Amino acid sequence: MTKFKTNIFETILAILTLLSIVGLCFYFYDLKNPNSNQDNPFTTFDNNPGIIKLSFASLATRTIFIMCFLLLAIDKFKQDNKILIVYILTALTIGFLQWYELYYGSTFYYGEVRDKQGLMFPLLASFMATLAIWKINYSKTEQRNLTIKLILTGLINVGLYFLWTQVYEPWNLWQS
Repeated sequence: MTKFKTNIFETILAILTLLSIVGLCFYFYDLKNPNSNQDNPFTTFDNNPGIIKLSFASLATRTIFIMCFLLLAIDKFKQDNKILIVYILTALTIGFLQWYELYYGSTFYYGEVRDKQGLMFPLLASFMATLAIWKINYSKTEQRNLTIKLILTGLINVGLYFLWTQVYEPWNLWQS
């Protein structure tokens, strides 16, 4: 029988990613079903070709991420560097796409909707960056490796939060 082995952080992140895949599937279903868009104040945003492409790219990368997570959870593939590299790259891509959607959505006009969303800090992007940091070994000594990972985690996440505070008003992320 195949053994699955993973840590709690990655498991929770995989569950969150899986839930976001389900949400994206509902999004694409709503695009195909015109009756569901009648009372949606975000119809213009949801139907924007750029947002649709970003959502499709997000769905694809999140699906690849889940597949890599499942493969890496199996002892047989645990040490496969190719899968690990794809896993880390898709995690970073998911994080990038979340930030890019915030940017893209704020650069085109689609009515008096953007400032009603109250968009929060892209937490999944922060989690994905943290995952990438912790999947890489930076030193041969365990103590130094841990120190580097903790410092990088702090710097990257504080940096991402600082970036978010800098773009909060220019990108109209508040809720009025």
